Amino acid sequence: MTTVRLELVPDAALVRLARLVAVSVARLNGLHEDTVEDIRLAVGEACGRAVAVHLRHGVAKTIQLSFTDGPGLTASIVDRVRQPPASGSEAVRLLRAGPGRPPGAGDVLGPDGAPAVLALLEGLADRLDISTGAAGTCVEMRWDADD
Repeated sequence: MTTVRLELVPDAALVRLARLVAVSVARLNGLHEDTVEDIRLAVGEACGRAVAVHLRHGVAKTIQLSFTDGPGLTASIVDRVRQPPASGSEAVRLLRAGPGRPPGAGDVLGPDGAPAVLALLEGLADRLDISTGAAGTCVEMRWDADD
């Protein structure tokens, strides 16, 4: 197993770099081009969400990305905006609400941003795991090896 790690300052212009690295790792791992396209889209959306959250909350720390191959590919995007600890559907509810606000009070990306991004990620990845905590939010996506 090989892991590629990348740290990006929260700048929307660098989302493209994250997509390029993800595509390169996916192609090196021999994934089908349709899967590579799903990975490109999902990583771009997840990184865009992380950048937007950092900028909205004035967090200058880097966004951490890692891509681990094996049978398939795992992509992990970690922002540094503090959240209450949660995982799974509870973490999704927190992200939709935004830091310090109850679920249903609007999300961190505007009226419909977080639900749309999370729904898109769920549709693109074979598996999506989200966890939140004091260190930030981790969005982990997994694509299985092509048969």
